[in-house]
Amino acid sequence: MPNHADHDHPTFTRRSLLKGAAAVTALSSLPWSVRKAFAQNASPLVIIGGGTAGMVAAIFAAKRGARVVVIEKTQNVGGTLVISGGMMGAAGTVFQKRKGIQDSPQQHYEDIMRISAGTAVPEMARLWAEHAGSMVNWLAELGFTIPDDQPSVGTLYDYYSVPRYIWGAQQGRSILAVLKPEFDKYVQSGHITLMTDASAVDLIKDAKGAINGVVVEDSKGKRSDVLGRNTIIATGGCAGNPSMFEALHGVPLYRRVALPSSQGAGFMLGLAAGGYLRCAENYCGYYGSVAQSDQWPSPPATNMMIDHRVRPVWEIFVNVRGERFVREDHPSMSERDRTMDKQPGYRFWAVFDQRILDEAPPLIPSWTREQLLDSFNKHPMFHRGATWTELGVRAGIDPAALQKTVAAYNEAVQKGKSDPLGREHRPVPLLRPPFYAIRSQTWTLKSYVGLAVNENLQLIREDGQVIPNLYAAGEVLGAAPGGRAHTNGASVTPALAFGKLLGEKIIKL
Repeated sequence: MPNHADHDHPTFTRRSLLKGAAAVTALSSLPWSVRKAFAQNASPLVIIGGGTAGMVAAIFAAKRGARVVVIEKTQNVGGTLVISGGMMGAAGTVFQKRKGIQDSPQQHYEDIMRISAGTAVPEMARLWAEHAGSMVNWLAELGFTIPDDQPSVGTLYDYYSVPRYIWGAQQGRSILAVLKPEFDKYVQSGHITLMTDASAVDLIKDAKGAINGVVVEDSKGKRSDVLGRNTIIATGGCAGNPSMFEALHGVPLYRRVALPSSQGAGFMLGLAAGGYLRCAENYCGYYGSVAQSDQWPSPPATNMMIDHRVRPVWEIFVNVRGERFVREDHPSMSERDRTMDKQPGYRFWAVFDQRILDEAPPLIPSWTREQLLDSFNKHPMFHRGATWTELGVRAGIDPAALQKTVAAYNEAVQKGKSDPLGREHRPVPLLRPPFYAIRSQTWTLKSYVGLAVNENLQLIREDGQVIPNLYAAGEVLGAAPGGRAHTNGASVTPALAFGKLLGEKIIKL
């Protein structure tokens, strides 16, 4: 069994996490935290988190003349934009217009639902599709640009029906480069008050459960009240917290990519206010990553080329039971991801013979042939055997089942029979020893569970009732907009669009 090594975080279970949230709710109801409903100096808007969604919400509220307080846990605003690819999907943009591309929010919405196989929350997908275009156009007004070969229909994952996928030359930093001066302008004018190195530890509630502000703790442990007529939770997710991630998703955090500040604080605040979490079932791992070890989270050792449009698949993929389980050249990479995530241990092995090693395009393009050969039976994810039985034993795959699976595949190829999984590209049978197996472990960039909101981005209880004065945007909403798929632009674009929508229109200031 893998060792989920992580000494930086407490151990969570889903039950203990939810009980902890209930305890916070009880604390916030005690006399010490009961404040006068609305002090005269309450800000119109308090935003927890100065990342992608929080910055944009603050800018647009400030544009309307509101006083905004932004509470940021780290020393700098920008959140995940400093590490994000910054990929955006939007219809009706100036970039499309310049190239004569016809598109509409309805087409975008239909693509989201198609790519996600209907798993996106419809009202969240539609909100993204309808408001992303104006958001991108605003970024363009601020000076955001894209390379000449964009917009595109997509890159690695399932394509859009029309070109609408864009990103800046410096990825997420290209977005931050135009947002930060605009944000700083309103900080300097006094419309935005920025509190850095500060954590929101509780929400201030009145007797009816309406949110009237935030309890903030600074880096020295001093607490203070920040009163506000409206509050936005824009804290990001929990993909920097392996224990919480596994407790909420039921999947270990095999590879940690998110910022250390992504600890799930926003989830706890939302639960404490009476909200609930949804979309944990939308977890959709990336495959093709070869882990360095079984100590989770693990850094990657390398990555296999799994895009069949770039490199047709020569190998077969098997699970720990030695079974083929997926059409290796399935046209939908998101569908392959969903199938991968049903396998034991969220892993599979790419299995091949010496002929494929000699004749196929490199499975690991970033490595030399010498690097690859040197890894077999030395690295824990790379295995070689003189027979299929030996390979199965070395790799940890059921050896008898592996031999049976390969024999069935070879017979179908040699006799020209159709593939039972529908695979079309089958260049050669796997006959020439030695035989090889490389293990791929699923991984993720973000968390998929998120706070439930309605079409106005207001937090809601499980019965659908609105929690007054409390909103959410960004990764804290999880995979509601993009569903159980790697839908192009489903992380950054809704965060930006929803932040703009809250600050510009939804919240009454």
